[in-house]
Amino acid sequence: MTALRTAVVGVGAIGSLHARIYQEHPLAELVGVVDVDEGKARAVAEPLGVPWFTEVSDLLGSCEFTAASVAVPEHYRHGVAVPLAQAGKHLLLEKPLAPSLAETDRLIADIEETGVIAMVNFILRFDPRYSEAYQAASSGRLGDIHTIFVRRRGSWLGAEIYGVWTDLLISTGIHDLDVMAWLAGSPVVRVYAETISRRSAAHGHDDAAMVLVRFENGIIGSLETSWVLPPSIPAPLDASLQVVGTEGGVFVDGSNHGLTMVDADRMTLPDLAHWPVTRGRVSGDLAASLDHFIRSVREETQPEMTLGAARLAHAIVDAAKRSAGANRPVPLTPPR
Repeated sequence: MTALRTAVVGVGAIGSLHARIYQEHPLAELVGVVDVDEGKARAVAEPLGVPWFTEVSDLLGSCEFTAASVAVPEHYRHGVAVPLAQAGKHLLLEKPLAPSLAETDRLIADIEETGVIAMVNFILRFDPRYSEAYQAASSGRLGDIHTIFVRRRGSWLGAEIYGVWTDLLISTGIHDLDVMAWLAGSPVVRVYAETISRRSAAHGHDDAAMVLVRFENGIIGSLETSWVLPPSIPAPLDASLQVVGTEGGVFVDGSNHGLTMVDADRMTLPDLAHWPVTRGRVSGDLAASLDHFIRSVREETQPEMTLGAARLAHAIVDAAKRSAGANRPVPLTPPR
């Protein structure tokens, strides 16, 4: 079978993993990478044996490929993704799609106009634990679901590294808000949020947020997210999912993946779910997400995480921010 020829634009921490996964996948072939940082582009491309570029136009002019990952920061997503889509390249877009909901709507409209397949990389949808929770909820096995609680806590390193250019809800909480909406399977009626800003105040961002979401079917969702704890916490992210229904519940401890490491001065809980490197290959949720994208493009089928589903998650984030600013519950901004 002919391998799907792929490229990656933006080869930072996540984009470099995209490149490696494409290179390792039996149904894909990496043909090139792009990054405005020449040193970063070269460092990723050379070990993988592919050319590197600093401009998307050079990639398009030099390489034949069918699909591309766009892993640049959300502020630059439109300027990268739209030229690729207009050139007929199918897209795997990192989340969030854009800094604001209005910009997200513009990006979605411009991509949909081209007719290419587009998927957004929400990797919790490919975590087996969260997938099992979805199957239990959607099958009726849990009875009448009443509440969904999600948590994602990080250390203040998140505020120092990411808080300079992005914010807590759109970069971190959006994953769990998507899971909440996915499991609830119902339109959002209103959103209420409270936030606190201290370490990230200089950048106009929040350190912690509590978000309540009421769904049309009566389910109440609750999100707790923060990047406040010291870096000495055992797990990179303290995550949790709790779904409570009349016939049962689902409870995910996303912090402990079954491995505890003890050093002379610290105990850690390594992440074995998202993108562990096992036997020299990237595996976990990220690899499963890219595998799904590769197969969706090859089979010309709609991927799991559509632009519309990604837009809903961003709309909840947008409502949470508006609610926190207004000190009252608010509805979602409707689609364009």
